[in-house]
Amino acid sequence: MEARNHNRQSSPATRPSRAPAMLAALALVAMVPSAFAAEKRVRMPEGDVVQLEAPRGAQQTLTGALGRPHPFATAEQRSAVAPLPWLDDAAMSKPAKGNAKPAPELRGPAGDASGGAAPPFAEYLARGDFAEAWRDLERMEAGTDAKALGDGTVSPQDGAHYGYVRYPGNLNTSQWLAAPWNKIGKLYFTTPSGGSSYCTANVASGNSVLITAAHCVYTRGQGFNSNFVFVPADRYGVAPYGKYGWQSATVLNNWINDGGRRWDVAVIRLAGEQSSGRPVTDYVGWLGRSWNQPYVQYTYSHGYASNISTQYTSICRGYTYSSSNEGSDVLVQGCDMTYGSSGGGWLRNYTPNSHSGNHVNAVVSGPHIGDFGQSYVGPRFSSSNIVPLCNAAGC
Repeated sequence: MEARNHNRQSSPATRPSRAPAMLAALALVAMVPSAFAAEKRVRMPEGDVVQLEAPRGAQQTLTGALGRPHPFATAEQRSAVAPLPWLDDAAMSKPAKGNAKPAPELRGPAGDASGGAAPPFAEYLARGDFAEAWRDLERMEAGTDAKALGDGTVSPQDGAHYGYVRYPGNLNTSQWLAAPWNKIGKLYFTTPSGGSSYCTANVASGNSVLITAAHCVYTRGQGFNSNFVFVPADRYGVAPYGKYGWQSATVLNNWINDGGRRWDVAVIRLAGEQSSGRPVTDYVGWLGRSWNQPYVQYTYSHGYASNISTQYTSICRGYTYSSSNEGSDVLVQGCDMTYGSSGGGWLRNYTPNSHSGNHVNAVVSGPHIGDFGQSYVGPRFSSSNIVPLCNAAGC
């Protein structure tokens, strides 16, 4: 099945009669023929995006497709899900049928949006709402849980490699309780072919919007993934801050039609928590965002990398840089994380145990050309990618 081409225009009759006031001056919404009736194209000044609304009834209750049991309902189901493999550069850049010429690089002023803290009683709230999950995590921390003992050791590969250092993320209590680590989690989903998989994702808006990689949200040539569930601070499938369905998923039109690392970013607006109905920001707050920053940044990239552990995050710290082989708006960073780290945030102004700083500046897309397992690349957040996505989704 060929990727749907969203370059064509819709007639005025297909446009909604009343657009939200915030987007009225910015966007023209046109319905796109699709298997999903709620899929639409949104025209933004910086570039078009394509947005899918969640099926009615599936947002908070985590109802599976066609009324089937949800594939990610239990901790056991979630802990067994395999990561999404990376796409190679040839597959990333294969154009859709009838594609137009590549979009030019937009240049704009550097910007950032601040992160935010959850309410002061957030941990108390989470311990009350998800008491069983907290008991499970505390048993793991005490070393009495067999699941933790089998995968709880630090990899002997930890240390300095080619200008970066890797170390565990939310392996211990100090990091699954605190910022910024508790704002990063696993995004589970079903691919159009019916397989279950996961990526890493980041709460990066006070309006409960996730940022992740586009290939975790939309499979090129097939369409949107489905059954999205986000679990912040996921540890062995346990959800200390709850489980979140989705309201909408948004990708760049250029991702659908062109592919390429610079377009490999997406946003998902979350629904309220499955049992309590509260927004994710009530429990964990949110990370900041930045865009149009210099290519050279000192960042901490995060991910649930399967070559290290699928059950907790790892972190690589080091400088990002540009590569002529990768093209514009693509960052490279040394790191040996592989599958599962897709969508993991690259944080600049890294500030442990704080709700300030911690700006998501890129997300993991895939391996650097010719350097699999030693460095990876991500879309440099810019006016061309994260800005239209956030404007459309309401970050």
